[in-house]
Amino acid sequence: MSDAIVTRPILRGTELLLRPPLPGDKQDRLAYGRDSEFRKMVGGNWQTSPPLTDEEVEAWYQEVCQDPLCWIIAWRGRCVGIARLHTLDEHNRRARYAIGLFSPQHRGRGIGTEATRFVLCYAFEGLRLHRVDLRVLDFNRRAIACYERCGFVREGIEREGVWIAGERHSDVLMSILEQEYHEVSSGWTKPSFA
Repeated sequence: MSDAIVTRPILRGTELLLRPPLPGDKQDRLAYGRDSEFRKMVGGNWQTSPPLTDEEVEAWYQEVCQDPLCWIIAWRGRCVGIARLHTLDEHNRRARYAIGLFSPQHRGRGIGTEATRFVLCYAFEGLRLHRVDLRVLDFNRRAIACYERCGFVREGIEREGVWIAGERHSDVLMSILEQEYHEVSSGWTKPSFA
């Protein structure tokens, strides 16, 4: 890697597209509102769900626009979530991964798995990273299964480090290394980079 500014390419599959944000994504995000399952899986209080406001969506949009490694997950032409690499450490060739699908209708369809594979492809083949890691709440079994299908390995548990809605929860720490990626990705459908 060089000292060049990192920018997100468009990652294109058959039905799935990971791309920079577009103004129309704000309307999609607003339409999904505050899904209680999404809030719970990202560590928010799912017991109270005030309506999502235009101001909050605008702040979300600006944040996504400014993050060079945050992609809109577009499925069948609509924004359905985001995927991102963050905490990029070029010297150690590592980054952290996060993903979120906004609506229950898009979960359980393989969208998260394909989006994760697309980002890993870019991380290891485009950015030439050595390691991508993540943290996931221990009760988020669907996400853990997705990450394992994508080659992530459990490294440990940070016990009771999160306080959510009056209860303590633990984070599962997972990672995938470049040699593991190359072993598991040979049969994947890989995106084109644009």
